[in-house]
Amino acid sequence: MSLQIAKIVLYNHDGDRRELPFRTGALNIITGASKTGKSAIIDIVDYCTGRGDCNVADGVIRKYVSWYGILFQLGDGQIFVARKNPPPGERTDSDVYFARGSELEIPAYESLVKNTTVNTLNKFLGAAIGISENEHRPAMPTRDPLEAKFRHAILFSFQDQNDIDSRQRLFHRQGEDFIGQAIKDTLPYFLGAIDEDRLLKQAQLDLARRRLRQLERQLREAEALDTSSFPRAQSLLDEARQVGLIDERTAATSYDAVMRVFSGILADTRVRDDVVMGDGEDLLSSLRSERQGLRSELEQVNAQIRSTRTFTSETSGYERETKEQRARLSSISLIKGAPHDHTQCPVCDSHLSSPPPTVAQISRSLHELGEQLEAVEAENPRLQLRLAALLRDESLIEERLRENQHRIAARMRENEIMRVQQENFILQARATGKITQYVETVTSTDGASHFREAVGTARSLVDTLEAELDPVAVREKLAAFLNIIGRYMSTYSDRLELEHRGSTLRLDIRNLTVVADTLDGAVPLFRMGSGENWVGYHVLAHLALHKWFRQKSRPVPGFLILDQPSQAHYPPEYDANGSLDVLDDEDQTAVQQLFRLIADAATELAPDMQIIVMDHADLSGAWFEDAVTARWRKGDKLIPAAWITEQT
Repeated sequence: MSLQIAKIVLYNHDGDRRELPFRTGALNIITGASKTGKSAIIDIVDYCTGRGDCNVADGVIRKYVSWYGILFQLGDGQIFVARKNPPPGERTDSDVYFARGSELEIPAYESLVKNTTVNTLNKFLGAAIGISENEHRPAMPTRDPLEAKFRHAILFSFQDQNDIDSRQRLFHRQGEDFIGQAIKDTLPYFLGAIDEDRLLKQAQLDLARRRLRQLERQLREAEALDTSSFPRAQSLLDEARQVGLIDERTAATSYDAVMRVFSGILADTRVRDDVVMGDGEDLLSSLRSERQGLRSELEQVNAQIRSTRTFTSETSGYERETKEQRARLSSISLIKGAPHDHTQCPVCDSHLSSPPPTVAQISRSLHELGEQLEAVEAENPRLQLRLAALLRDESLIEERLRENQHRIAARMRENEIMRVQQENFILQARATGKITQYVETVTSTDGASHFREAVGTARSLVDTLEAELDPVAVREKLAAFLNIIGRYMSTYSDRLELEHRGSTLRLDIRNLTVVADTLDGAVPLFRMGSGENWVGYHVLAHLALHKWFRQKSRPVPGFLILDQPSQAHYPPEYDANGSLDVLDDEDQTAVQQLFRLIADAATELAPDMQIIVMDHADLSGAWFEDAVTARWRKGDKLIPAAWITEQT
């Protein structure tokens, strides 16, 4: 199916729409003055079809457009794709709106929400135009294989004003990093020189080659059997001794004896049954976790012991002080008899200016100290019991820590033994595998005969697939296709007054240029003079390519957009309402011939081909008038003046 453009739709920030309709299967011309937005058409289509960056020039369009949209016609169905205009200062935006149906209405601004990704959009568009699974493998492994995708196909649909008059570049973006090489790698697929099922056949060939190598190795092993010395068998026997599969004293002096030893090894399952493949690290980790817990517990007990001892020390100090105070107060027992005046000395009966405490007060203090001392003495045995219990706990935890350390050391020794056992088991298993393969593949002459037959069948399959994938055949087919395209180019060139007219033209895929084969030799495009030649050969090369694409129903978009094809004859400074009257007769004729060629090519390839031309020139004639889609002059532009007024 041919993918063509039915409408370009722009949305401003207020939700207003600007719709630019196109006729499918026909020539569409947008004629107008400079700076009206004509050249932005290619950048808008490129961005909406999945290009990473938005290359619409900064200015009115980027300022006043909110979303770019395109309505595609694909057979009887339609596809609408819209991408959000990147914010100021940004190069791209990830918001992509996608819809598909038999007959779509242009969605309202409010409906434009992200419902897919750029990557998914590219995959869908590639599948929609029929790009099958493919892969280009370079002859030399200097770069990775490349799959032709939609973004490669659409490079053949654009010729902007910088492409169309270039003598160095024939294709859009050809001069960018990796793009030129990608065009060289994918063009054979798009031309049809590579079969659609080539990727499947390539995978089958890879598998067949791998199988053939295995069978050839097995055949060599079978044919290498020497019953007099049997070196490979002896080598395997030595390896079996080294890894402990058999006793070192086991000897085998004949091939049959060796095979009996091998049969015994393969029949003995003790090697596999006795060895326990385990990992002691789990138990070791558990023991280490237990040790950490015991250390934490011991630290807590030690902290309690320190607190208890500190408290006991403070209590003993208080007890000493209390006993000393009680001894001092005990002197009250020396004073006996009836109560007396405490202001009078009981010894000399003199009057005291500062009366001492009464005997009753001293006795009361002595009694209180005695009670406190009894309380402290009563608590001391409990503190000692508590301290003793904590010391017992400390001893038990330390014992458990010592036991834990012994278990950790034992576990580490066991792990080392287990590791050695595992390594030995792996060596034994490897040796057993080699012996198994040897026994299975080198048992008899009949086995070698079987492998010879299998190798023959596998080699036949590889030869068949290699013939189908023969790069020479691909090059021959590609050369034939390019010759046909070259004839198309030569035929088209008869319609234009170009240098080397009448020469045999061809498309040089290696250098991505047009070559004219003349009596004096090959003349590539970059050696042809004048902008008229460069533009003319660009146009006829792309018309010839798209004629081939459409005839062969190749998976390339069914539209070609040409920007300013008349620029070699009709520069912007000559623009006078599009009239050719400002040009001399020769330039007028050249412009007329070029547009007429484009129009006739569009008619020839209708309805599968759509050509869109943006130019200053506005030719007379009904055929040109019928093709005009829009005239952007006297204030009419891609961006409506009302948008600018409303948002100013």
